[in-house]
Amino acid sequence: MTAPDERASSVRQALESAGAHYMNLIEFGIIKIFIDFKIFDNIPLDGAISIADLADKTGGQEQLLRRFADYLVASEVLAAPSVDEVAHTARSTSYRSTELAANFITHVYQFFLRPMSAWSSYFETHGLAEPSDARSIPLGLGTGHPDLDLYGVLDAEPGLARLFNLAQERSAGIYSLKGVYDFAWMEEKLRSSQPGGGGGPTRLAIVDVGGGHGLALREIVADNPFIAPSRCAVFDLPKTVSAAREKAAASGIHEGVGFHPGTMLEAFPTRVRGALVYLFRRVLSDFVDKDIVMALEQARAAGAADTRIVLVEELVKPGRAKFAIAQDISVMNFGGKRRSEAMWRELAAKAGLEVSGVHEDAKSEFAVLELTPA
Repeated sequence: MTAPDERASSVRQALESAGAHYMNLIEFGIIKIFIDFKIFDNIPLDGAISIADLADKTGGQEQLLRRFADYLVASEVLAAPSVDEVAHTARSTSYRSTELAANFITHVYQFFLRPMSAWSSYFETHGLAEPSDARSIPLGLGTGHPDLDLYGVLDAEPGLARLFNLAQERSAGIYSLKGVYDFAWMEEKLRSSQPGGGGGPTRLAIVDVGGGHGLALREIVADNPFIAPSRCAVFDLPKTVSAAREKAAASGIHEGVGFHPGTMLEAFPTRVRGALVYLFRRVLSDFVDKDIVMALEQARAAGAADTRIVLVEELVKPGRAKFAIAQDISVMNFGGKRRSEAMWRELAAKAGLEVSGVHEDAKSEFAVLELTPA
């Protein structure tokens, strides 16, 4: 092989290696735009539609839609019964706006690709290290809010807040505590307890910290009849609590459950102090270490001697699946991190707590960690 041939071969190999990533990004970008403008929604489930008709239906430019559609046909996302027509495939139907996959694509774009585009600037400024300050995160930099934490960004970007809350609601069923954690130990205590651990019927059973609309509590109460809704409370940020109260009032599904505003990073208000359980379900992994320690310290200070702090989190273990690792990297964009049991034990110890039990779900990577005062 001559020197020019060797150089040409080297260039081809380099392009083939990098080209796969390049083409994945092109495909992702086009799919995202087709979701945004409901292009997939306007392709009939049976039969085909011409590019010209698709442009008329969606208000898009025919020339641009043709260029984009050509790529999706080449990628086998769409089919092309004729030169001027497109039709759905099994893949493309999942990208209609009502489908879970479409929402996931949008979520990945907003919470991963946008902040990822700021990685170079972020690491040049802060060094090649995980975020250690909640107010200095890639998500903030990538969305034009460099001094805001995750919830500050969500307040500033209502569209992102809707996506984030929708993802939290849809994932609720994945992390069911049924068959993983047994609340039976609470039954006798609830019969004879009042605030602070004395006798009487008024002590709160469970405070769901960062519990949003109370989906976790609804499941727990349904599975444990001895836990009355009136002895449960959601403790979350003021905007979240306001929305949750409205939804609860309209649906009636959380009758009796209290919704109390505040932040887990400050002293808990009197109304949620002294509970038997402080539940953090998939909340703390969105935060940096120092904020987790602060939240656990506040929960410990709010509780009584017999209070248990219950964490529901995915545990990092050797041999994790690629998708699980991708999720871990994704939450780094807002200062989050998936942690191992050893990491949680270390953080608990810093907050004056110890891990008294670990209950793993046999069907997934999540586990329930029970913490008690050290």
